[in-house]
Amino acid sequence: MTMATTAQERRGEPQQSGGGLPGAIAAEWTKLWGLRSTWLCLGVAVLLTGGTALLASLALQANGTADGMTANALGYTSTLLSQFAMVAAASLLITGEYATGAVRTTLTTVPARARVVLAKVAVLAVTSFATGCVAGAAVIAGAAAVVGDVMEFEAAHVLHEIAGTGGYFLGISLFTLGLGLLVRSTAGTLSIAFGVLLAIPSISQIVGNETVTAFVDHTPPMTGASLMSGATEPYGWGTGALLLAAWAALALAAGYTALARRDA
Repeated sequence: MTMATTAQERRGEPQQSGGGLPGAIAAEWTKLWGLRSTWLCLGVAVLLTGGTALLASLALQANGTADGMTANALGYTSTLLSQFAMVAAASLLITGEYATGAVRTTLTTVPARARVVLAKVAVLAVTSFATGCVAGAAVIAGAAAVVGDVMEFEAAHVLHEIAGTGGYFLGISLFTLGLGLLVRSTAGTLSIAFGVLLAIPSISQIVGNETVTAFVDHTPPMTGASLMSGATEPYGWGTGALLLAAWAALALAAGYTALARRDA
């Protein structure tokens, strides 16, 4: 029994036992939602996703090709731009702390670095999945507002659109968090994420090489497409979910290794 503990007992004060992982999660939750950038990025992600679906539906209606469109037909298209708002929010969760020096306070308060990463993962996972589900619902609402009379609303289509978008936002957010832990720079993190999520798939379409195409088919954007569409080619949504989880896990493992081996 330490002298400090004895003094606490004499004064009738409760002993401090630390917050553990729940305390670290609570701290990360407070930090995340205390940033105006979080509200802005998540709001933009939802509005841009729904707005893109609305505009795409207007185009299909004008072309006379909207008949028989399923509720999840515009999922992938609608997230091409909005996904980067989610990426920005995920990046700032860690790179913002490096930019301001607040990471030193975080690691002093929670010295166990694995606990810091787990807390950030937990908070970001809940937030990104919920945001993705809302964004998926916005896609359905935006499309239904224009071509709802000719849309097909089968349960599987609706589920893939809502839960699939949630799963995709979850995967790319954790992937981005891992990148942020690894490179510590907002600009660097966003550049790599942009390359993986948009530039590489676009380049592969230009190149047309079978090997490159096969690789791109297994990158996060294509795995997300399988989640939202429920397609079976080149693989089913279950395989897509596992591939997306593998990308996120790989990035987080690399990021944690860098965090554990380097000073703040």
